[in-house]
Amino acid sequence: METLFFLVIAVSLAYAVGCWGRTRKIGFGLAFVLALVNLLVGIIAVACSKKLETNNEEEKL
Repeated sequence: METLFFLVIAVSLAYAVGCWGRTRKIGFGLAFVLALVNLLVGIIAVACSKKLETNNEEEKL
């Protein structure tokens, strides 16, 4: 039961890193996989990835 609890926590944290990666060039998928392998590696990869360029029309709204 403890193993399942820690597995749910690990996947949840990896999902959070993946959601953060969605706004970066790394993307959700790669950020999620890297965070599943090692959470710290995923966080560092997303933090080092460049932000996606947004459309100027969206910024005006």
